[in-house]
Amino acid sequence: MSNEIKNEKWRGLFQKQKSKTASNPEVPALIDSYYFIYDCDVNKFSFINSAFKTVTGYDPETFDIDKLIDIIHPDDKSYFFACEEKDLAFTNNLLFNEHFRYLFTYTYRILTASNQYIRIRQTCQALEVNNQGHLTKTLVSHQKIEDFEERPINDHRIFDKTRNIYLDSENCYKLTKTELKILQLVQEGLSSREIATVLCKSKHTIITHRKNILKKTNSDSFIQLLRKLNFS
Repeated sequence: MSNEIKNEKWRGLFQKQKSKTASNPEVPALIDSYYFIYDCDVNKFSFINSAFKTVTGYDPETFDIDKLIDIIHPDDKSYFFACEEKDLAFTNNLLFNEHFRYLFTYTYRILTASNQYIRIRQTCQALEVNNQGHLTKTLVSHQKIEDFEERPINDHRIFDKTRNIYLDSENCYKLTKTELKILQLVQEGLSSREIATVLCKSKHTIITHRKNILKKTNSDSFIQLLRKLNFS
Protein backbone atom coordinates (compact mmCIF):
# COMPACT_ATOMS: atom_id res chain seq x y z
CA MET A 1 0.00 0.00 0.00
CA SER A 2 1.31 3.46 -0.91
CA ASN A 3 2.05 6.05 1.75
CA GLU A 4 -0.55 8.76 2.13
CA ILE A 5 0.25 11.70 -0.15
CA LYS A 6 -0.56 14.98 1.54
CA ASN A 7 0.22 17.34 -1.33
CA GLU A 8 -2.85 17.42 -3.57
CA LYS A 9 -0.97 18.40 -6.73
CA TRP A 10 1.58 15.62 -6.30
CA ARG A 11 -1.19 13.12 -5.46
CA GLY A 12 -2.83 13.93 -8.80
CA LEU A 13 0.40 13.40 -10.70
CA PHE A 14 1.09 10.17 -8.82
CA GLN A 15 -2.31 8.75 -9.76
CA LYS A 16 -1.78 9.61 -13.43
CA GLN A 17 1.20 7.29 -13.75
CA LYS A 18 0.61 4.69 -16.41
CA SER A 19 1.38 1.95 -13.90
CA LYS A 20 -1.63 3.17 -11.91
CA THR A 21 -4.03 3.69 -14.80
CA ALA A 22 -3.22 0.85 -17.22
CA SER A 23 -5.36 -2.25 -16.90
CA ASN A 24 -3.45 -4.51 -19.31
CA PRO A 25 -1.62 -7.39 -17.59
CA GLU A 26 2.13 -7.83 -17.95
CA VAL A 27 3.04 -9.54 -21.23
CA PRO A 28 6.22 -11.62 -20.69
CA ALA A 29 6.97 -11.85 -24.44
CA LEU A 30 7.45 -8.08 -24.58
CA ILE A 31 9.90 -7.98 -21.68
CA ASP A 32 13.47 -8.40 -22.90
CA SER A 33 15.52 -6.60 -20.26
CA TYR A 34 16.07 -6.23 -16.54
CA TYR A 35 18.45 -4.41 -14.26
CA PHE A 36 20.13 -4.74 -10.89
CA ILE A 37 22.31 -2.74 -8.53
CA TYR A 38 25.71 -4.21 -7.73
CA ASP A 39 27.32 -3.20 -4.44
CA CYS A 40 31.09 -3.18 -5.08
CA ASP A 41 31.97 -2.96 -1.38
CA VAL A 42 30.26 -6.17 -0.30
CA ASN A 43 30.15 -8.01 -3.66
CA LYS A 44 26.38 -8.52 -3.78
CA PHE A 45 23.30 -7.44 -5.68
CA SER A 46 21.49 -4.98 -3.44
CA PHE A 47 18.48 -4.87 -5.78
CA ILE A 48 17.16 -6.89 -8.74
CA ASN A 49 14.02 -5.73 -10.51
CA SER A 50 11.02 -7.98 -11.14
CA ALA A 51 11.63 -8.36 -14.91
CA PHE A 52 14.70 -10.46 -14.06
CA LYS A 53 12.56 -13.49 -13.20
CA THR A 54 10.42 -13.00 -16.31
CA VAL A 55 13.46 -13.09 -18.61
CA THR A 56 15.68 -15.65 -16.84
CA GLY A 57 13.28 -17.69 -14.71
CA TYR A 58 15.51 -17.39 -11.63
CA ASP A 59 14.36 -16.20 -8.21
CA PRO A 60 15.92 -12.76 -7.56
CA GLU A 61 15.83 -13.43 -3.82
CA THR A 62 18.42 -16.19 -4.10
CA PHE A 63 20.41 -14.98 -7.10
CA ASP A 64 23.95 -13.71 -6.47
CA ILE A 65 27.16 -12.92 -8.34
CA ASP A 66 28.42 -16.51 -8.04
CA LYS A 67 25.23 -17.77 -9.67
CA LEU A 68 25.62 -15.24 -12.49
CA ILE A 69 29.15 -16.47 -13.18
CA ASP A 70 27.95 -20.10 -13.04
CA ILE A 71 25.31 -19.57 -15.75
CA ILE A 72 27.63 -17.80 -18.22
CA HIS A 73 28.28 -19.97 -21.27
CA PRO A 74 31.61 -21.82 -20.82
CA ASP A 75 32.93 -20.34 -24.08
CA ASP A 76 32.14 -16.80 -22.88
CA LYS A 77 33.54 -16.87 -19.35
CA SER A 78 37.10 -15.87 -20.26
CA TYR A 79 35.70 -13.01 -22.36
CA PHE A 80 33.49 -11.91 -19.45
CA PHE A 81 36.46 -11.72 -17.09
CA ALA A 82 38.63 -9.99 -19.71
CA CYS A 83 35.99 -7.28 -20.21
CA GLU A 84 35.53 -6.83 -16.48
CA GLU A 85 39.29 -6.48 -16.07
CA LYS A 86 39.45 -3.83 -18.81
CA ASP A 87 36.56 -1.88 -17.25
CA LEU A 88 38.16 -2.07 -13.83
CA ALA A 89 41.50 -0.81 -15.16
CA PHE A 90 39.64 2.09 -16.78
CA THR A 91 37.50 3.06 -13.78
CA ASN A 92 40.37 2.76 -11.29
CA ASN A 93 42.00 5.72 -13.03
CA LEU A 94 38.93 7.96 -12.92
CA LEU A 95 38.40 10.90 -10.59
CA PHE A 96 35.18 11.37 -8.58
CA ASN A 97 32.79 12.95 -11.12
CA GLU A 98 34.40 11.21 -14.09
CA HIS A 99 32.81 7.90 -13.09
CA PHE A 100 29.39 9.16 -14.15
CA ARG A 101 30.53 10.03 -17.68
CA TYR A 102 30.82 6.50 -19.01
CA LEU A 103 28.74 3.48 -19.99
CA PHE A 104 30.44 0.09 -20.39
CA THR A 105 28.88 -2.52 -22.66
CA TYR A 106 29.62 -5.99 -23.98
CA THR A 107 27.72 -9.21 -24.70
CA TYR A 108 27.76 -12.80 -23.51
CA ARG A 109 25.43 -15.77 -23.18
CA ILE A 110 23.70 -16.98 -20.03
CA LEU A 111 21.73 -20.13 -19.27
CA THR A 112 18.11 -19.51 -18.24
CA ALA A 113 16.20 -21.59 -15.71
CA SER A 114 14.50 -23.32 -18.65
CA ASN A 115 17.95 -24.61 -19.74
CA GLN A 116 18.26 -22.38 -22.81
CA TYR A 117 21.10 -20.02 -23.60
CA ILE A 118 20.26 -16.43 -24.44
CA ARG A 119 22.64 -13.65 -25.41
CA ILE A 120 22.46 -10.50 -23.37
CA ARG A 121 24.05 -7.09 -23.78
CA GLN A 122 25.34 -5.90 -20.42
CA THR A 123 25.54 -2.17 -19.77
CA CYS A 124 27.12 -0.80 -16.59
CA GLN A 125 27.25 2.73 -15.25
CA ALA A 126 28.27 4.34 -12.00
CA LEU A 127 25.47 4.83 -9.50
CA GLU A 128 27.36 5.81 -6.36
CA VAL A 129 30.90 6.99 -5.60
CA ASN A 130 32.21 7.37 -2.03
CA ASN A 131 33.91 10.41 -0.51
CA GLN A 132 37.31 9.11 -1.58
CA GLY A 133 36.18 9.03 -5.22
CA HIS A 134 35.97 5.24 -5.44
CA LEU A 135 33.10 3.50 -7.24
CA THR A 136 30.83 1.78 -4.70
CA LYS A 137 27.61 0.95 -6.58
CA THR A 138 26.89 0.30 -10.25
CA LEU A 139 23.63 0.09 -12.16
CA VAL A 140 23.77 -2.94 -14.46
CA SER A 141 21.22 -3.69 -17.16
CA HIS A 142 20.88 -6.83 -19.27
CA GLN A 143 19.02 -6.73 -22.57
CA LYS A 144 18.23 -9.90 -24.49
CA ILE A 145 19.48 -9.66 -28.07
CA GLU A 146 19.70 -11.88 -31.14
CA ASP A 147 22.57 -14.35 -30.96
CA PHE A 148 25.38 -14.31 -33.53
CA GLU A 149 28.01 -16.79 -34.68
CA GLU A 150 30.97 -14.41 -34.48
CA ARG A 151 31.37 -11.67 -31.89
CA PRO A 152 31.77 -8.21 -33.53
CA ILE A 153 35.23 -6.68 -33.36
CA ASN A 154 33.88 -3.77 -31.30
CA ASP A 155 31.65 -5.77 -28.95
CA HIS A 156 33.27 -4.30 -25.84
CA ARG A 157 32.60 -0.56 -25.86
CA ILE A 158 32.92 2.46 -23.61
CA PHE A 159 30.54 5.33 -24.28
CA ASP A 160 31.42 8.86 -23.19
CA LYS A 161 28.09 10.54 -22.39
CA THR A 162 29.57 14.04 -22.16
CA ARG A 163 30.97 13.93 -25.70
CA ASN A 164 28.31 11.53 -27.08
CA ILE A 165 30.92 9.24 -28.61
CA TYR A 166 32.21 5.69 -28.18
CA LEU A 167 35.85 5.32 -27.23
CA ASP A 168 37.85 2.84 -29.27
CA SER A 169 38.75 0.94 -26.10
CA GLU A 170 39.96 -2.09 -28.04
CA ASN A 171 41.94 -0.11 -30.64
CA CYS A 172 40.44 -2.66 -33.02
CA TYR A 173 42.60 -1.71 -35.99
CA LYS A 174 45.85 -1.07 -34.11
CA LEU A 175 45.89 2.63 -34.89
CA THR A 176 48.64 4.84 -33.51
CA LYS A 177 47.90 7.43 -30.80
CA THR A 178 47.91 10.19 -33.43
CA GLU A 179 45.57 8.22 -35.68
CA LEU A 180 43.20 7.55 -32.77
CA LYS A 181 43.17 11.26 -31.93
CA ILE A 182 42.45 12.15 -35.57
CA LEU A 183 39.64 9.59 -35.64
CA GLN A 184 38.15 11.16 -32.53
CA LEU A 185 38.35 14.68 -34.01
CA VAL A 186 36.79 13.50 -37.28
CA GLN A 187 33.92 12.02 -35.29
CA GLU A 188 33.52 15.38 -33.55
CA GLY A 189 33.07 17.02 -36.96
CA LEU A 190 36.42 18.77 -37.42
CA SER A 191 37.86 19.26 -40.92
CA SER A 192 41.44 18.34 -41.85
CA ARG A 193 42.45 22.00 -41.56
CA GLU A 194 40.89 22.26 -38.07
CA ILE A 195 42.50 18.99 -36.96
CA ALA A 196 45.87 20.29 -38.18
CA THR A 197 45.44 23.36 -35.99
CA VAL A 198 44.46 21.32 -32.92
CA LEU A 199 47.39 18.90 -33.33
CA CYS A 200 49.88 21.56 -34.47
CA LYS A 201 50.59 19.70 -37.71
CA SER A 202 50.28 20.58 -41.37
CA LYS A 203 47.07 19.93 -43.26
CA HIS A 204 49.06 17.70 -45.66
CA THR A 205 50.22 15.54 -42.72
CA ILE A 206 46.64 15.15 -41.47
CA ILE A 207 45.43 14.16 -44.93
CA THR A 208 48.18 11.52 -45.10
CA HIS A 209 47.17 10.18 -41.68
CA ARG A 210 43.54 10.03 -42.79
CA LYS A 211 44.47 7.99 -45.85
CA ASN A 212 46.49 5.62 -43.69
CA ILE A 213 43.57 5.20 -41.28
CA LEU A 214 41.22 4.26 -44.11
CA LYS A 215 43.79 1.83 -45.51
CA LYS A 216 44.37 0.15 -42.13
CA THR A 217 40.66 -0.23 -41.52
CA ASN A 218 39.81 -1.28 -45.08
CA SER A 219 37.27 1.54 -45.30
CA ASP A 220 36.23 3.65 -48.28
CA SER A 221 35.33 6.65 -46.13
CA PHE A 222 35.24 7.84 -42.55
CA ILE A 223 31.45 7.57 -42.59
CA GLN A 224 31.84 3.87 -43.33
CA LEU A 225 34.52 3.49 -40.65
CA LEU A 226 32.44 5.20 -37.98
CA ARG A 227 29.55 2.91 -38.81
CA LYS A 228 31.84 -0.11 -38.47
CA LEU A 229 32.82 1.06 -35.02
CA ASN A 230 29.27 2.11 -34.12
CA PHE A 231 30.62 5.58 -33.34
CA SER A 232 27.71 7.22 -35.16
